[in-house]
Amino acid sequence: RMKWRILYLFFITLTAAQIPFNIFSIPASIRDPMFYTIMEVAKTDTQCFRDIKTSFNRLLLAALTAQKCKTLDCFRDEKITNASYALKMLASTGHPHSLHTDELSVSWSGDPKLCRSIEGPFDTKYCYMHVSVDWNRIDFAALGFSLYHLPGGKIPQFDIANSDRCNPLAVSNVKVALCIPASCEKDTNIGRILHNITKGIAHLCEVNCVGPKAEPSSFFYIFNTVFISLLCLAIVASLFDYYATNKDLEVQWKHRTGWKVLMTFSVPRNTISLFSLSTRGDAILCLDAIRFITFTWVANGHSDLYAGDGDNSLQLIRSGDYFLNDVLLNGYAAVDTFFLLSGLLLSYTFFKKAHSNPEFVHSPYNWIMYYVHRWLRLTPSYMLFVAAFAAWTPQMHDVWAAGTAQNSTRLVENCANSWWLNALYLNNFLNIQDICFPVSWFLCVDTQLYWTAPLFLVAIYYSWKTGLGAILGGALFSIGSIVFLTWRYNLPAIGFTAKHTNIAEFSNHLYVKPWTRCIPYLAGIVCGYFIVQIRKNAMKLRIPKRWELIVYWLVSTALGLTVVFAVYNYGRGYSDWSITERALYGSFARIGWSMAVAWVVFACTFDWAGPVKYLLEHPLWYPLGRLSYCAFLAHLFVLHYILNLGDRPAHLVSLLHTYLTLSIPVVFVSYVVAYVWSCLVEIPFAKLE
Repeated sequence: RMKWRILYLFFITLTAAQIPFNIFSIPASIRDPMFYTIMEVAKTDTQCFRDIKTSFNRLLLAALTAQKCKTLDCFRDEKITNASYALKMLASTGHPHSLHTDELSVSWSGDPKLCRSIEGPFDTKYCYMHVSVDWNRIDFAALGFSLYHLPGGKIPQFDIANSDRCNPLAVSNVKVALCIPASCEKDTNIGRILHNITKGIAHLCEVNCVGPKAEPSSFFYIFNTVFISLLCLAIVASLFDYYATNKDLEVQWKHRTGWKVLMTFSVPRNTISLFSLSTRGDAILCLDAIRFITFTWVANGHSDLYAGDGDNSLQLIRSGDYFLNDVLLNGYAAVDTFFLLSGLLLSYTFFKKAHSNPEFVHSPYNWIMYYVHRWLRLTPSYMLFVAAFAAWTPQMHDVWAAGTAQNSTRLVENCANSWWLNALYLNNFLNIQDICFPVSWFLCVDTQLYWTAPLFLVAIYYSWKTGLGAILGGALFSIGSIVFLTWRYNLPAIGFTAKHTNIAEFSNHLYVKPWTRCIPYLAGIVCGYFIVQIRKNAMKLRIPKRWELIVYWLVSTALGLTVVFAVYNYGRGYSDWSITERALYGSFARIGWSMAVAWVVFACTFDWAGPVKYLLEHPLWYPLGRLSYCAFLAHLFVLHYILNLGDRPAHLVSLLHTYLTLSIPVVFVSYVVAYVWSCLVEIPFAKLE
């Protein structure tokens, strides 16, 4: 081994002698780490580094031989042809997407196909080296780099010291593609050398290689067995349904329990339920359209974030320079719409039952079923999709998954460790990076608000003044929580801006907690109560005059636009908000948005919306609204799948381009998956319940 180390250093010295410039003219900040790396590689004796030195030695011999070649036949020399695999490894290594400062990237991709085609003395893997860089310790001016293209002409302040450097949400991480020996995937010496030569500025988080992260586990086969069983059951039920319908046997069998159970899985019947253009006469007809529009907004927001985590991440920050892009970037209000609709539907259903049957409120059985029904309504579809996510995500680990900051391996590990918290709807109290199935936090918060809603519903039922006072108290408590948490942790007004990049801290303290998200839910409860009271003639409603309606619509529109566009300069880093301004926006933006959406629902319900009512209450929205729950569950999984179809990291051209080429396909495929999931799981279990 000592002999090979001496030979390796001899080749290095010999190669340096061939360099047509003085190597010592290289700045010491670059030259010293380079020599340190060479020495560390020379003395490290693991299989990974033996393979690296073998390929490097072949390259050196090939380079020295090629330098003396004067004819093409010379390039057929064995010393050169034997190094072809090493040349391919080098050619497969990642490089910047562009050297233009406007296109600088923290994700460097290579050539995965070339890496996979290599035949050499050892197996190779195409991997991404995820490195956390403390950008604040780098003197870019001394290195000759201008940062004019960044907001304020400087690097955002990454809080490296007080955060998990390898947090999947840490946007300071660099991803570099490498074609390396397979033995290097788990070698910890790579991280040690990188840390030492950069004096702690760079820290290796992981080497993430393309390909299944693990052999299919027993859980993988169990899930597939369950899913195939449900599929076979649906096929059998559909065939029996077809046979009974054609033979006029349904009249004889329809009262049998076994027949009723079997028919809950009939695809034709469930399809008719999903795509029926009729609805109950007392339904609030505009909600399906609002639900679909909100879902597309959420799906687009996630598409933008995933596309921004690609080979030109700065483009996502610069997208904020275009004023209208705030409609796509500031999608945080979309989730508040979902909370408002949840509170509204719960309140509307409760008070409608209470009007028709006052004993409903006093029955202990009804209150027990209030909680049981909620769990049975949501959980089968939800937990089976969590199982699908945990079973299939490790097998869908292609180039995008290896190179993205969205660490799917960690997410699956989270599912193995805390799936039971998902079933109890409590996993939003974990750190955001420890959550299994990222979108599940919404279901947890929504369910927790559902658990506490009877306090307000019963209070309103017995005394509307007391109830509305309780609602006001809850809203003030939420505002106080937002103000305190923003002040205590110095949190931004929205999750991601050009100057504030600690998404994890914002999410953990503000974004996924029920006490900060309850304002739109409480507004929905009030809205549902008044709709029932007016429809049941328990409250008189004065029909507004035309000019009053115009004023209401103008105020509603102004509130909605203010919530979306007020953060324009703040989001792109050209305006610094004080803690007071951030806290006030975080509080009153939810109030303003709730009022804007509630007015749209009121106006459509009581015929004050004109063409807006016609558009939002069109029957074509009904199927899309019914499928929105399963589409919401599916869309992140679909987003992973679509991005993994490519052989490069995501590339953000513009937000409009992302909407047309990624968001729309994600929404479409999500609804296809939602249809299958609804027919096999959601509707059958709802009918069985």
